[in-house]
Amino acid sequence: MEYEVIKYDTHKYFFDEAWRRCTRRGLNQDTKPFMLVSDLYISDEKKLLIKAFRKSIHEISKIDGQFKNYTYLLTDENGVIIDLIAPNKSSFPHLNIGVQLKEEFAGINAVSIALNEGETAFVKKNEHYLKCLREIDCIAVPVFDNTCQLIGTVDISSECGLSDECVITAFLMAKYTEYNFILLKKEMIKEKLEEVELKILKLTVEGKTDEEIAKMINRSISNVKYHKSKIFEKLNVKNVKDCIYKATKMDLI
Repeated sequence: MEYEVIKYDTHKYFFDEAWRRCTRRGLNQDTKPFMLVSDLYISDEKKLLIKAFRKSIHEISKIDGQFKNYTYLLTDENGVIIDLIAPNKSSFPHLNIGVQLKEEFAGINAVSIALNEGETAFVKKNEHYLKCLREIDCIAVPVFDNTCQLIGTVDISSECGLSDECVITAFLMAKYTEYNFILLKKEMIKEKLEEVELKILKLTVEGKTDEEIAKMINRSISNVKYHKSKIFEKLNVKNVKDCIYKATKMDLI
């Protein structure tokens, strides 16, 4: 597994430039991270991501004996915390579900760097821009879907400090989350697709025309077109090319 870790010791220029951006924005170092929205909407896809995240933590806990000493965060692609697992309720009072960790709102932190750079980030206590975050070390890793689109980050945080070995734990947690998310999404889409739609999808991937598909499944061309439009809707694609790409990537047929 090859991955880059952005940290102050090796990427000082990232931190310096981020610090200058925060200063230019007029972000006060005494600011506390705040709730982006009072009523956070969790879409079905984000619910799958949360489920995948929790499943990955369960799997990682079997590997890492220090598991219970960490706080685990899951953010969406906008840096909003959508799930949090902490050793006790008093851990990190400034970090809660709904809090925004993008650089514009929370300054330099592991999540903000992971979102900006698409790489693993390791930020230690005094490297945070906001004073209220300087009690913790944190490691964040971006999470991608099967089309390589950024869908969030996973983060390990600790008041007791984190070692370089913890980067491996965070990276594995992100990879497990990606894997579990893709499996769960595949199952969800398959459940939504009717039997005839799965047949049409398979034949479409094989390169059959609507006329050929209609003859092969004994349906009218208009009926095939109707089900194709439903397939596009369920796969969230706009054309046959994207449909074939996504169906192949997700191993739907």
